[in-house]
Amino acid sequence: MSDDELLVHREGYVGVVEFNRPKRQNAFTWKMYDLVSDAMDRHEDDDEVRVIVVRGAGPSFSSGFDLGEPVGADHVAKQKQMTRIAHRARLKVWNQPKPTIAQIHGYCLGGAHDLALACDCAIAAEDAKLGVPEIQFGMGSPFLLMPWIVGLRKTKELLLTGKTISGTQAAEYGIVNYAVPLDKLSDRVLELAEEFAQVPPPALMLQKKGINRAVEMSGFSNAANAWLDLAGVGRLWKSPEVEEFNAVAARDGIKAALQWRKAKYAKKPKAGR
Repeated sequence: MSDDELLVHREGYVGVVEFNRPKRQNAFTWKMYDLVSDAMDRHEDDDEVRVIVVRGAGPSFSSGFDLGEPVGADHVAKQKQMTRIAHRARLKVWNQPKPTIAQIHGYCLGGAHDLALACDCAIAAEDAKLGVPEIQFGMGSPFLLMPWIVGLRKTKELLLTGKTISGTQAAEYGIVNYAVPLDKLSDRVLELAEEFAQVPPPALMLQKKGINRAVEMSGFSNAANAWLDLAGVGRLWKSPEVEEFNAVAARDGIKAALQWRKAKYAKKPKAGR
């Protein structure tokens, strides 16, 4: 199966899901989320596939959701889009019986970052740029898995600031398993894929299900669904700063809006004792 926006094929025993909008840094559309769900089904049904690699064509894994993509006009429509399309795709990755590996280079931001978190393992280029900047736009992480991966302190630092970190830092925090030089990335992913491929599939699938259920029983599923309900009505929250930020972004672009906010808080308060 291939589509202009997503390429799906098999390379030996490795099933590949490749984002294919390189000129847009593989920014996600609603259609791409649907295609990811379909790709997971296809690879699950293919007995020749033992491992699935999720990657991006061109300069990046993915810069996140395409801000030019139409969003539901009201909170009900927005919630349906998020629940039925984007959240469904991430859950398809999370619940995929076969092991999944995110191969990260360039930008890995926002919803794409959360999709990478839904994979079983991730390997990043050392100079990759990872983060969930949604909070800077008045929203938040669409798939609240990070607390179970990096712990409470780092989750709050990353999600409450929306900061971007390098692949090397992501490995230190546990967001990815390994960070390697860009020219070694594909080889390292294939090395891990080979390790998975040598495990008997029934045992691997059962063990993976047990690990996922342990996380779900500790509260992940309820937290993710509860946050999704709140995020669906996020457009109803009003803030003069967010409205001004959005106005600058619409007029001059996201970079200009971020510079506007940085200038707004450029004067630092005096340090206390």
